[in-house]
Amino acid sequence: MAKSGMTPILWIEGLIAAGKSTFAREIAKRLNYLMLEEPVEQNFYLEPFYKNPERYAFGFQIFMLHHRFAAKQIAAYEAARGVAKGVVLDRSIAGDRVFAKLHNRDGNISDLDFRCYEYCYQMMARTILPPTVLIYLNTQPEVAHRRMQERARGAEAGVPLDYLIKLKAGYEDLLAEIRRGLVPWGHSVHVESIIWDRDTASEEEWQHIAKTVEDLCRR
Repeated sequence: MAKSGMTPILWIEGLIAAGKSTFAREIAKRLNYLMLEEPVEQNFYLEPFYKNPERYAFGFQIFMLHHRFAAKQIAAYEAARGVAKGVVLDRSIAGDRVFAKLHNRDGNISDLDFRCYEYCYQMMARTILPPTVLIYLNTQPEVAHRRMQERARGAEAGVPLDYLIKLKAGYEDLLAEIRRGLVPWGHSVHVESIIWDRDTASEEEWQHIAKTVEDLCRR
C-alpha cells in the first residue's frame, strides 16, 4: 500500500519498443496488480498516422490523450475501490505529450493545433489522480530501433532512428520537469529511471525488480 493509504498506481514510460508492456505485465503479475495496457489493435489511427504523420498526427495525439485520460480515470476508480492491490498503466498522458511536442517541433502538428492539444492536456492533467511512482525505462534509441525492426509491426516499419533519438531527448525534458515540480500532477511523485537495454530477464531478476517497485510504492 502506498504511504498515503491509497492503492499504488504505477505509470510505465519509455521509448517505442522500450519494453514497457512486457515490464508492466511482469510487474503486475508478480505484485498482483491490475494492468491497463496500451491499445494497439483498437487504435484505428495507428496505421494512417505512420503512413502520413503530417495529416494525422494531431488527430492521433488527441485520440491517445483521451484514451490515456480514460485509463487514468479507471485507475483512480479501481484504486478507490481497493479491489486490486495496485494498478499499472502502460504509458500515460505525460508520455503522450512528449510525442505531441515532438510532432509540433517537426511541423506535423501546427502551432494552433498544439495550443488546442495543450489546452485539453492541461484540463485533464489537473483532474487526474497522480501516480505513486513513475517508472521510466531508459533504453538507448539504437536498442529500441533494433527491437522495432525485429518485431516487424507494419505500422512501425518506417520509423527512423533519428525519431527515437529526438523522442529520448523529449523524455529527458519531461523527467526534468517532473523533478522540478513543473507539471500539474507531479508534486510528490517519485520518478525512477531504470536502465533497460536488456531483452530478457531471469525469474530471479524479475522477482528482485518487483520487490524494488513494491518498496518504492511504500516510500
